[in-house]
Amino acid sequence: MTDLKNILVNYWWAFVFAFILVMALMITIGNSKMNRRVADETEVLMRTTENEQEERFAVIEEKDLEGLPESVKKWLTSIGVIGQEKIQKVNLSQRGKMKLDPNQEKWIEPTAKQYIRVDKPGYLWYVDLPMIPMINTKGRDLFYEGEGSMVIRIGSVIPVVNVAGNHKINESSLHRFLLELPWYPTAALEDYMSWEEIDHLTARGILSYKGMQVEALFFFQEDGTLFRQEAQRYKENEENAKRLPCIGEIKSHIMVEGLRIPSRTDVTWIIDGKPFTWYQLENYDIYFERG
Repeated sequence: MTDLKNILVNYWWAFVFAFILVMALMITIGNSKMNRRVADETEVLMRTTENEQEERFAVIEEKDLEGLPESVKKWLTSIGVIGQEKIQKVNLSQRGKMKLDPNQEKWIEPTAKQYIRVDKPGYLWYVDLPMIPMINTKGRDLFYEGEGSMVIRIGSVIPVVNVAGNHKINESSLHRFLLELPWYPTAALEDYMSWEEIDHLTARGILSYKGMQVEALFFFQEDGTLFRQEAQRYKENEENAKRLPCIGEIKSHIMVEGLRIPSRTDVTWIIDGKPFTWYQLENYDIYFERG
């Protein structure tokens, strides 16, 4: 009986060891596939044709700000856009604290890379979410040619979110691009943007792209500092999903290549009348490609 027990114990540990090896192999393969997919998508997103490059003009002048609301003009002037070339692309790293649910007690601390196309709105956000010890969850949020898609996989293997081809995620993705516009502020002067004055400290930014139109309110201080953006945005993509207030509150700024842009931002949803700050983010290692 003792020998049989020892044999069963040995079989059990052999099974556990084999299971761990298989899972480790699956995660390694999953990571490799997801990294390759993100690399391929990033290359397509950031590729520039010769015609696109030729369409860019060199330097922003004061006359390029004519017709803007005074608050927007003051903001752009104060952060240093005059004399700068338009931003065409952005690469940045990101870290912060995140809660995926209002009832979640502990913050998780994701790290991410984001690639942004400014001349024609688009981005890819690739995030590492340390939700399960030793098995990180990977997420990819892509907006390209007017279409949004999101993939989240546990250990890069087990899909928990896989959404694409939905008009609500398309619109929400375009809203995200608009709300993040202060990170690449020369986008305020692109042809896809228009502006309306609400009062001397508030302006409405309207972004039209690929048959969609989204808008957000931008709030400024007297000295031209932008401190808050707000939009009515889809949080979910189900059939009965409603637009909710989505707010970005700028907490600090950084100088990047002659431009003063936000470095830390809190992102908050208003759900059933209550604020839910789901992401406190910090951008760093920011690089602009201009043209």
